[in-house]
Amino acid sequence: MSHILIISGPSGAGKSAVCDALCERYDRTVHLQTDDVYGWIRMGYVPPWKEGSSEQNHMVSRACARAAAAFAQQGYGVFIDGVIGPHLLPDYIEELQAARVPVHYVVLLPPAHVAETRAHQRGERIMGPTALFEKVQTIFAGDLPGWSLDNTALTPDQTADRIMDACGEGRALIWTPP
Repeated sequence: MSHILIISGPSGAGKSAVCDALCERYDRTVHLQTDDVYGWIRMGYVPPWKEGSSEQNHMVSRACARAAAAFAQQGYGVFIDGVIGPHLLPDYIEELQAARVPVHYVVLLPPAHVAETRAHQRGERIMGPTALFEKVQTIFAGDLPGWSLDNTALTPDQTADRIMDACGEGRALIWTPP
């Protein structure tokens, strides 16, 4: 049976590397990056952290979830990679129910300065100044659904191992078919 795993966290948290490590462990997988879907928007794009982006962010969430559901219905394990705050999970859950597979949510949450350093080491200018990294951290403050992990001292493979354990034990589960 396939599963859908949403890997979230701030830019530089290691989401893509961890999703790649997870994908290598299974025969039929999809690594769906929300950044790619945002990139499809050619005119009218609003950076997702800016004022006025809420409607667009919900639309992209629904589009990603629909694509993930389609792959899961065909037996793929799906790893969704993006800065997906808890406020967007209702959009995902609503659309993912069509797949009738368990949905897990994991937040990779290194400290803001670690995420910023990692993002800049990739050679990317992610979101701008440190204050923006700290602001994104606040999206994930408090009691989160699913499971979260400070992966500062872990490799992507070690992080993937911990995620697999958490999912296997049901700690990251946020929705299961009735």
